[in-house]
Amino acid sequence: MPSFMDKVKQAAAGAAEATKKGAATAQTKAKIHGLRGKADDAAQKLGYLVYRERTGGEGAGAEADELIAQITDLEKQIAEAETALAAGGEEPGGEGGEEPGGEGAAPSE
Repeated sequence: MPSFMDKVKQAAAGAAEATKKGAATAQTKAKIHGLRGKADDAAQKLGYLVYRERTGGEGAGAEADELIAQITDLEKQIAEAETALAAGGEEPGGEGGEEPGGEGAAPSE
């Protein structure tokens, strides 16, 4: 029969595991929120490019293509994070890390 201390240790281990899982879930939700913000910013820039193109004749060209590629990549990352969240809060590709195109990243061509 388990002693009182064994039961206390089990309860503490369970609480620690629940805390870890909750923290991972919160971190993934925060990541999704940040990615959505970046996608929204890119979509807004794309909208202004299209507006300028339609009203002033200034072609959106390569800049629009780059914004579309960024939005597509961000949407893919959001979908992966949401899938991971639904599967239990684990982030795809391991813990932490910076997503491609994150803060301070050089724009890709």
